[in-house]
Amino acid sequence: MEKFILESGKALARLRSGINDFIEDKIEGSTTNLILFILSFFILFVLSFSLIFGVKTIIDSYVYFLVLLIVLAVILVWLAIFYESDKHLETDRHNFKVEPINKFQIRFEYINLDKNAIAQFFRLLKGGKVQEKINFTVGNKSGDSANHRILFVLFDELLVGGIQDFSGERKREFFQLLMNSFLMNNEPLKENTLKTSFSAWKNDQEKINSRNQRKFIRQMLNKE
Repeated sequence: MEKFILESGKALARLRSGINDFIEDKIEGSTTNLILFILSFFILFVLSFSLIFGVKTIIDSYVYFLVLLIVLAVILVWLAIFYESDKHLETDRHNFKVEPINKFQIRFEYINLDKNAIAQFFRLLKGGKVQEKINFTVGNKSGDSANHRILFVLFDELLVGGIQDFSGERKREFFQLLMNSFLMNNEPLKENTLKTSFSAWKNDQEKINSRNQRKFIRQMLNKE
């Protein structure tokens, strides 16, 4: 049974890949064109049916074919709407995997988040993008760099595999996530500042201050 499921899954994947290629290449990814193509296929089926069984059969059963056409059109429109909603859901998500964590055990008072900011933070934990930027204020007394570093530690603990090995495009995507999701003391995050702070943070992991920041975040996440 396991082998059958495995082979069937592979066959279905190849079929779906072929269908996707056809939609992209021949129908140019247009949902409207896809609906028109399927409806045209249905009309071709009806015409073929009439050639085999005669036009009189089609005329006598036109009500059934009309109902079938309407049902097919409704189903296709619904599938198109569903497919379009999937695309919007996809664009509403970030592409970083978050470690499993009990959100109810997070001590948000450690980072001074209000109710609305907590709701936005939960969206990040579930893989979504925030609808309103979170104002991150931890470390005000130590300056902006401390803020950035604590934010880096937070995501180093939250994301699968951490962030210390991020480089190139992956690092830019991470910085973009931070800029789209957070304010630093009500000010937008800047990529150049993130780059400088990130490099300094990576090089200071063994320093006492960095260890204390990690301990602080781990306590906030209820990891220790």
